[in-house]
Amino acid sequence: MTAERVLELVGALEGLGVWVDGGWGVDALVGRQTRVHEDLDLGVVRHELDRVVEVLGGLGYEVTDARYADVTVQLTHGVEGHRVDLHPSTAVDGGTEQLDFEGNDRVIPPAVEGWIGGVKVRCMPVSAQREAHQGYVLRPQDHHDLRLLDALG
Repeated sequence: MTAERVLELVGALEGLGVWVDGGWGVDALVGRQTRVHEDLDLGVVRHELDRVVEVLGGLGYEVTDARYADVTVQLTHGVEGHRVDLHPSTAVDGGTEQLDFEGNDRVIPPAVEGWIGGVKVRCMPVSAQREAHQGYVLRPQDHHDLRLLDALG
């Protein structure tokens, strides 16, 4: 997925409670694209999930996996085939609360400022990005992202 497509999607969702996380979120924190991205991960405030899905549907995305809708909803572009993964969370004091696949919740601090393609975006903070890289077998791109997060402090 290109930075231009990410900005198109984030722009279409402006005004809704979304923020960039995953690999693009790490790159937003760094301020530049550092690797190829196959998808876009977005955090979304739970009560706006249906509206976000509706907006993305208008841009050619279809829900392709909602088996674990409390944790993630995956959408795939009908023509281009790239994916957007939505991670719903609930607003709580100090940020938002997000469930994992085991039913555990974690509080994510409020979104911070990042940059993609020279455009300011809301993204998941460094501490939450580090925490999101736990509990699974890390892939090469995950090791790459963790090195970047370590350099950010």
